[in-house]
Amino acid sequence: MKPVRRPGRWLLAAALVAWTAGGLAAPLVAEPRASDAPATAGAPARLPGGQPGGTGLLGVQPGGIGVLGVQPGGTGLLRDCKPWVPRGLSFFGRLLPAERVADPSTGAARERYQAMALPLARAIGADVVRLQIGQPFLDPQSPEYDKGYLDQVREAVSQARRAGFSVILSLQWEGRTGVKPVEMLPKASALRAWAATAPAFADDLGVAFELFNEPASPPNPGPGVWEAWRAGHQALIDMLRQRGLRQLLIVDGLRGAQRLDGAPPLRDPLGQLAYGVHPYFGEEDNSPAGWDQRFGRFAAQHPVIVTEWGHAARHCERGGADTAAQLLDYLAERRIGVVAYGADEIHSRILRWEGERPVWSSYRGRPCQGGAAGPGELIHDWFTQRARDSDKAPALSAAACERPALAR
Repeated sequence: MKPVRRPGRWLLAAALVAWTAGGLAAPLVAEPRASDAPATAGAPARLPGGQPGGTGLLGVQPGGIGVLGVQPGGTGLLRDCKPWVPRGLSFFGRLLPAERVADPSTGAARERYQAMALPLARAIGADVVRLQIGQPFLDPQSPEYDKGYLDQVREAVSQARRAGFSVILSLQWEGRTGVKPVEMLPKASALRAWAATAPAFADDLGVAFELFNEPASPPNPGPGVWEAWRAGHQALIDMLRQRGLRQLLIVDGLRGAQRLDGAPPLRDPLGQLAYGVHPYFGEEDNSPAGWDQRFGRFAAQHPVIVTEWGHAARHCERGGADTAAQLLDYLAERRIGVVAYGADEIHSRILRWEGERPVWSSYRGRPCQGGAAGPGELIHDWFTQRARDSDKAPALSAAACERPALAR
């Protein structure tokens, strides 16, 4: 059965340009003052009056994740108070409320999630799971709001955390929700959804918030679109910090998270920002030169995570098996973590099941577009090597891993 395809973002580009040209909406929360500049990398943020906040040790809370600036030869991401290169799987099996009618692919992922997701993540060597959560069902003012859905999200997070995984919650607005989008960049609906959702995880530093999955834009976003991107994400950051949330926040780039070149600065009083990129292969996104331009140079100065990547048969036209391996090597050299997408598709390109045992797809001896071909073996091996590297890395001091509290 044919899986749901990504919406035609570029068909939405004209509407997006018109939306930004009409003037940005008034800020949803007050813009930060100059005194609210990000904390120096590695230094505790300070509350008004200059006093350090309360403690929140990443090494004390298992699976706690955060940022310690950009360090030489690394991203500055931390997990369990150790340098961290994320390795994870992305799932959409909890994207919709349990009783909501879903398309066949999403419905099948929902049915299999309970039994399949976490064992599969463990088998492939992941240390983080990314859960897509539906924006329309979390926004209290949406006609599609479901008051019981947050409890279902909370339970999925709790299961993953008990199993030892860190969690990325990614706010999804796109077509797989089955709801017509109300915004293609974060605005009022995203703000309300996070205001209703984030406090449920306030005490768990092992949960990160990916604020808005794949913001849409034309292929070459101009200053007006970037300013809309900045204003929407800054409003979310300000709201969450003003409410005392200390979690790592992840901001996706434009053009469906493919571009970070040209991104204007965002400000966080805790300095706990990372950026998400989804480097699916395209005409200009299939070589080291293209990756350097789109996100690699940006990653030299900012923590970046590939929060979604997969290699479907249609991507083979832009980059085959060798290009997939080249991308993973490129990311490893720059210590950029990877969250793989597609494990819960009906016809997954990552694995097939033999009874209850996953068998990773492979390109060895197979054409790129062949039915049994896929990047599963590459991803498994990449995760295995990153895990070995992590085991050798020394933990940092407790002081270096402190996450200060914010005034509520």
